[in-house]
Amino acid sequence: MEPAKLQLLRHAMQAYTWRLKALAANIANLDTPGYRRLSVSFEDALREARHRIPGLRDPEEVEPRMQMENTPPVLEDELMELADTQMRAQLTTRALRGYFDLMRTAITGRTG
Repeated sequence: MEPAKLQLLRHAMQAYTWRLKALAANIANLDTPGYRRLSVSFEDALREARHRIPGLRDPEEVEPRMQMENTPPVLEDELMELADTQMRAQLTTRALRGYFDLMRTAITGRTG
């Protein structure tokens, strides 16, 4: 069984990977007639799960969801979301590294 923190970080990294792919598709199709923007939702569902009654839906059970919106992509919006997603992915990577550093220390008894 996967620890709750690791499962949450895995879902976050999956969300950011999907979001980067969706943003790349949106930017590539800016001039495609009829193209509708792709988006990935994760943070809002996670926030909801954290504020609900405990046990109803644990935050680590929240998974990312890709959806097609009814609007076309706008370059400026896509670039802002790209920068935000890159920052979130970096923070998640740092958290994962910290988690595995702690696991290595627990197993070997040594740091670094």
